[in-house]
Order: sequence, then structure tokens, then C-alpha cells
Amino acid sequence: MRSRIRLPALVVLASWAAASFAQDAVPAPSPEPTAPAPSSPASPAPAVPPSFSPAPAPVPTRVDALELYRRGRNLESAGRMSEAQGLYREAVAACDRELAADPARMDAYAVKCWSLFRLDRFRDVVDTATAGLKVRYDPRLSEVMGEAYFHLGNNDLALKNLQRYIENVGEFGDRVSTAYFYMGEIYQRLKKFDHADIAYALALHRDPSMSRWWFRYGQAVEALADYRRAADLYARALKLSPEMKEASDALARVRSRI
Repeated sequence: MRSRIRLPALVVLASWAAASFAQDAVPAPSPEPTAPAPSSPASPAPAVPPSFSPAPAPVPTRVDALELYRRGRNLESAGRMSEAQGLYREAVAACDRELAADPARMDAYAVKCWSLFRLDRFRDVVDTATAGLKVRYDPRLSEVMGEAYFHLGNNDLALKNLQRYIENVGEFGDRVSTAYFYMGEIYQRLKKFDHADIAYALALHRDPSMSRWWFRYGQAVEALADYRRAADLYARALKLSPEMKEASDALARVRSRI
């Protein structure tokens, strides 16, 4: 939260007056005049303290929306979801300020979409990405829109946007593995298990560290009745997450059918 400190100018006005008080002397009867009493020296006027100029107000630091989003992701990974959501909301507000100043700032559209996605505001993701794509095409917006459409249950638009993302960034884009995973999820939802098999394989070829992905891949292959290969895939999931009960149950199930 920004804070603005006001330091009002403190102007000290001081004035002093030196006054001499002369006593009226009543002359005593004398044949000789009395000599006049020497006058008291005037008191010097005190120096007026200099006035103080106000210190310049600090220049507010621009809130970095991407940094807020990244901090939110770290907190979410640590299980501190409530704090993470607060940072996601701050990131959305920061992006709104950036877009008000520059409606063509594509980074602001992207970070806002990512933050809204983490808040499960999928319809807002679609609306924001659509607005950004009217400015110019940005593959990041296609990708997050594809994920949002998946969660909204619109398989066709989800696939369309994920495929468009991959076509524009190539096979080594930052979110290509995630895009392929979501495509696998869509094909599995549509019971197109052969397509799901390929999509999951491509996702895990690029990021083999996701135990959940190996489990979902195993389910697609099990649906194809390829039990031996499904057992291998479930075993890969358990190697990464030994406490994943659904994977251990699935492994026992397919082993009984080999």
C-alpha cells in the first residue's frame, strides 16, 4: 500500500522589541546642574531562525504486477492460499491501472489473465484476453484463454486456442507442455483416448516432472486396454509422488489384468 507523508513547512516567525525604560529624574535643588545619566545601550535584536522548507515528497514506486503474481504463486505453492489470493487481486488492480494509462500494454493483459485464472475467474479471463487480442495478437492470451475455456466446459474453443498458441510459439514455447496436457485432458473428456495418448506423451516429453500428468496419461492408456504400458505410467507417477493413493490403486488394478 502506498503511503504519502506530508511534511508541512514549519515557518517560525519571531520578533522581539528592545525597549529602554528611562526614569524621569526629579532634579534636586542645587546650584549646579546635575550631569545627565548615561543612557543604557540598546539590546541587540535577536536573530530570526531560518524558515524550514518542506522535504520533497517521496516518489511512489510503481507496483510491479508480474512480481505480485509471482509472489502469489510462491505462496500458493507453500499452501498459503489466502495470502496468495490477496496478491493475485493486487496484481489485477495493478494491471487495471497500467491499462488505464496504456490500453495497448500487452504484458498487463497477460498478467491480469494469469492472476484472474488463479482466482478461478475463468469468464473474466476470457473477457480480458478477448479485449487484449483486439489490440493485437499475443500467444500468451490464446494459451490462457484455452485453459479458461477448458474449465468453462467449452472443449471446442479450448482446443482451438491451445492449438493456435502452439502454432505461433513453436514446440519450445514456455507453456507448450501445459498446452499439450490440457489438450490431453480435453481428448480424454471426449473419450478420444488415442488423441489423449499423443497429447499426454508430448506434454511429458517436455516436462517429465509432473506426477499428476503421468497418472492421467496412465488412465488414458488404461482406457485403451494397454494395461502393461498403463502400469509403467502409474509407476512413474508413484516414483514422483509415492503417497498418491489413486495411482497406487490404479497400478494394482492394471497389474491384476496383465
